[in-house]
Amino acid sequence: MSPRERRLLSDLRAMEDLAAAGHVTFRSEGDPPEVYRLMLNGAGLAKDAEGRLAVRRLHRCDVYLHLEYPRRPPVVTWQTPVFHPNLLGPDRNGGVCLGSWSAAESLADLCRRLHALVTYQSFNTSDALDNEAAAWAREAGVAPGVNVAALAGTEVAPEPLVEARAAR
Repeated sequence: MSPRERRLLSDLRAMEDLAAAGHVTFRSEGDPPEVYRLMLNGAGLAKDAEGRLAVRRLHRCDVYLHLEYPRRPPVVTWQTPVFHPNLLGPDRNGGVCLGSWSAAESLADLCRRLHALVTYQSFNTSDALDNEAAAWAREAGVAPGVNVAALAGTEVAPEPLVEARAAR
């Protein structure tokens, strides 16, 4: 078994543990898996049909573990509408700004980072993909860890994470 295959299998085991803890649901493709379809649950922001901020609780992204992974970061494509300085929705090619990357970071670690991003626990307005969202966050004085529902002008009771099941 190659070092890459061992890493991919290690990532799969860590993802199964993360899913069992209720933090993510996923489907994977490949043997060992190289493609993951992730579903994250947590309050994030998107724009509604009228262009107003709205809370979105379910977020989907795809992760491709290319041949240079883990030396280089995986390719992440956001698949659901989002309003965030470091994320772009599918209408804008689903870009994700991960910031720094280390080969020691696991796929499960990356999932935790993505969840922190979409729920505004973490973001960077100075290295933004979405300049409109970055300008809004700066003007509104948004700080990491903010109550996202309050930002959208709607107080929504937090929902528990969806029951996580890993399917291959």
